[in-house]
Amino acid sequence: MSARAVEWVLVIYYGPSAHRATYGRLDDTKYTKDFIQLSRTPRFVNDIKSIFPTVTAGSRSVPLTYVWPTGSAPGELVLQSADRPHLKWETSRGAPSAWKMSVSPNDAAAETIPGNPTYTDFTQAEAELSGLAGRGAGQPYLIAVKLRGDHDRLHLRAYLANPDKKFAWADVLLLPEEVQLLVEKTSQNSALAWSLFQSGGIAPNSEVSSALETFDNTNDPMSIVQSLTSSQCLALADYLEDPGYGIFFDPTRNHDAWLKPAALTTKVKTSASVLVEILRTKLPSLLDGDAVAETLEVSSDEVEAFEEQIRTENYSVPDTVATVKTRGSAQRAFANAVKGNYGGRCAITGITTRDFLVASHIVPWSLDQSIRLDPSNGICLSLLMDRAFENGYLLIQDDLAVNVNWDKVGGDTALGDQLSLYDGQQLILPGQGEPRVAYLQRRRALFS
Repeated sequence: MSARAVEWVLVIYYGPSAHRATYGRLDDTKYTKDFIQLSRTPRFVNDIKSIFPTVTAGSRSVPLTYVWPTGSAPGELVLQSADRPHLKWETSRGAPSAWKMSVSPNDAAAETIPGNPTYTDFTQAEAELSGLAGRGAGQPYLIAVKLRGDHDRLHLRAYLANPDKKFAWADVLLLPEEVQLLVEKTSQNSALAWSLFQSGGIAPNSEVSSALETFDNTNDPMSIVQSLTSSQCLALADYLEDPGYGIFFDPTRNHDAWLKPAALTTKVKTSASVLVEILRTKLPSLLDGDAVAETLEVSSDEVEAFEEQIRTENYSVPDTVATVKTRGSAQRAFANAVKGNYGGRCAITGITTRDFLVASHIVPWSLDQSIRLDPSNGICLSLLMDRAFENGYLLIQDDLAVNVNWDKVGGDTALGDQLSLYDGQQLILPGQGEPRVAYLQRRRALFS
């Protein structure tokens, strides 16, 4: 799960006003709006200014992108208008799909609210609102979520109160209790409710939750670390350094997007520093592996920064900034460059399926901070070839010939049969960023 901290939630009661705004424009009727009206109270305006730093004195509006799992649309937060602030969308495009009706809504689609959105007659459009209960949809609510760090976007969803079983996938009961309370505050006469939320830290994924549960059931931290997978060790170290609190939201999921981390148990709290110290002693070897690094969480901002470094031929990633997430971000930027150079193809086997490809460092990550991002210090390899190269079962010569290290293979005939297919073969050359001889020599020296 890629859940992120929630900063603000807006709930809109789906009554006549919201329906007429989002259904579609019908000339010479009440269906003429291309926006949802908001509150003009000082509290609302102050909250908006606190969460959108782009709002400056005298700003009339802030450009936004409305986002949902299957799409997005441009929009605008209008602060100063003839009436009150509102959330606007492009007139020609209509309301964002996540807030519109559909004849056949489902949890895999953008739309949640059942109804025919194609009528051009006022009476028929009004009937689509009054007929909601008969379709088993209960009472709809439009939701806008502002995530911490998102300065120009809102994540949109719609939920249903008291729906029939066929719409259980969108039940408001899927919302966190705090957001359900906002829902209960709204009505046709008081259509808006909102709240700021104090959320932060890292959301625990399933591996972290599993590791914490294991830890809670033993008194031997070292045995826990030894029993964890590499990815669990890495994720747990990150989490214990910055445990999540408040409410989280996964933008990639639809109605089951919410997470509220449980507080650390007393046992975990009191032993966290010891556990982190144990993990830290194990992390350097785990961080060295490129296949593991490609599974780590990343920061999109860090990835962009590292990609810019590569473009300017600045390949250094100092240990002083190399956290677990930074390692993942650096590997993502490095992998994008290396795999692109090799045309998304293993340089030994020719495999092109992305799930089986790794950007392998020639000089390992841990050995040289100055060339960690250098594409010529990387080769695109399949998972087996990466593992064999990383551990010295395969050696690459200065002329780019691939040789099997038979002393390492020993009596494993099955492994030998797999690797012998490529013994003496020339490495497939990349379009650019050919491996440097000096790097290959340093790699071979590790196993001489």
